[in-house]
Amino acid sequence: MKQEFFEQQHAADWQAFEQWLKLSVNKRKDRPPLPFAAHELPQRYRHLCQHLALARDRDYSLSLVEHLHQLVQQGHDLLYGAQGNFGQRAWAYAAGGFAADVRANRWWVLAAALLLFGPQLAIMLAVHLQPDLAYLIMSPLEVARMEQMYSNDAQTLGRVAREASTDFQMFGFYIFNNVSIGFRCFAGGITAGLLTITALVFNGLSFGVVEMRLTQAGLAENFYSFVIGHSGFELGAIILSGAAGLRLGHAVIAPGQRTRGAALRDTARALIGMVCGLAVMLVIAALIEAFWSPLKLGLPIKLSVGGVLCVLPLVYFVFAGRRRA
Repeated sequence: MKQEFFEQQHAADWQAFEQWLKLSVNKRKDRPPLPFAAHELPQRYRHLCQHLALARDRDYSLSLVEHLHQLVQQGHDLLYGAQGNFGQRAWAYAAGGFAADVRANRWWVLAAALLLFGPQLAIMLAVHLQPDLAYLIMSPLEVARMEQMYSNDAQTLGRVAREASTDFQMFGFYIFNNVSIGFRCFAGGITAGLLTITALVFNGLSFGVVEMRLTQAGLAENFYSFVIGHSGFELGAIILSGAAGLRLGHAVIAPGQRTRGAALRDTARALIGMVCGLAVMLVIAALIEAFWSPLKLGLPIKLSVGGVLCVLPLVYFVFAGRRRA
């Protein structure tokens, strides 16, 4: 069934349900009459859940899916008294809702991943063939600094001597750095996605230059033992922030029948959960990068633990929340 006919068939029921939700919180005696009796609410709520499932299954527009999702959430809160239980709702979202939202935006996630990893692989090949091309992206001083950070003589992996402070201070630095990258990728969406694309491409190029130059310098073992632990959470969060920025940019370019301001508000509201989830990922990445990644342990141990930490986000996004959805 086409979305137009689907909306025409059920729009009256959705409007009545929404009106009932608004009027039910009004305890004044002079309030307008409710559109249906209270005992009909469970049955109408079940029908609304079915409509939401159909809209998702048939890949109807995100605006329709989001509208039905909000009605279902409000109906759930009213039926089960969950309005004030923020902790339980946050836990339920973390247990599966976050992963479901990421899968719902999978094409934006794929586009962001290509914009990050595509330039990274391209510059790695280019620097492998012509090492001096690295200086188009980074200055000689920055390249030398990176080699110092991962040298065998480094006091702590990933830090130069003047940065080697406490782990807690480095945790704060990593939080600031990671959040700033994620914010640029997400907020850049308001420029029709141009700044988001720029941030993803530039970070991909920077990652590729560092990786290849350290490999050429014979420091690949130190580099990979440091980054493998936190890269799954950090790169995953950057990709998700880029996906959110690209979707914001699409709302600016193609707002549909809404104004651009309304399209931005609706899209941003739909992305709130995913943005909060990727923020938690950035905090986890900073914790790992500050307290685990610098440890000079055997390479098999670092690779084994790091491999598990890289796979965990993938497993979560692929399998979590499917029963809930």
